[in-house]
Amino acid sequence: MQKLKYIVLLSVFSFSFTINFGSNPIPVIEKIESANFDNLYKLNDFLYRSEQPSKKGMQEIENADIKTVLNLRKKNKDLKKSKNTQLKLMHFPIKTSKFSNNDIFESLKIIKEAEKPILIHCWYGSDRTGVIVAAYRMVFENWPKDKAIAEFTDKRFGYHKLLYPNVLELLESIDVKSLKNKLNSTTF
Repeated sequence: MQKLKYIVLLSVFSFSFTINFGSNPIPVIEKIESANFDNLYKLNDFLYRSEQPSKKGMQEIENADIKTVLNLRKKNKDLKKSKNTQLKLMHFPIKTSKFSNNDIFESLKIIKEAEKPILIHCWYGSDRTGVIVAAYRMVFENWPKDKAIAEFTDKRFGYHKLLYPNVLELLESIDVKSLKNKLNSTTF
C-alpha cells in the first residue's frame, strides 16, 4: 500500500512538472479587477495589457510597480494622465487599419529596451495591443503562431474582427525567425 501511494504521488508530481515546466507551458493570464480598468491583465511578471488608463489608472499601475507604459494610440493622453507619477512613458502610434510588420518590429524593440514591468495599451486594449502581445509571445516567449493567435482572438480581449481583419492576416503572415534575427542584430 505504501508503494502504491509513492507511485501515485510520483505520477502526480511528474504530470504537474510537465504542465508547468514543459516547452510550451499553459499561460496564467491574470485579470486584474479594478474600478479604474475594464480590460487590465497581467500576462507575465514583465508584461501587462490594458485599455487607455485614466489618471487614477496611471496611479494604480504605478502602485503595482509597473515602470513603463507603451501607448500605441495616435492620441497621446498619457503625459497628462500620468502627472505626479514616475512612470516612463513611451509613445508609438499605430493606425490599426494600416498595421505593418515595421510597426510590430518597432514596438517589440521598445518593449525589449524598456524598463520592466511594462504596460501596453491602446484605446480599448484589444486590436493594436493584442497584435503586439501576440508578436511578443511568438518572438520572446517562443509561442507557436497558432497559440499566440488563439490568445489574440480570445473573447476576453475584445478583438474587433469585423473592423480589422487585416491585423489577423498580419499575425498569420509574420516571419518570426526574421523578426527575431532583426531584433537581435539591432543595437540599442
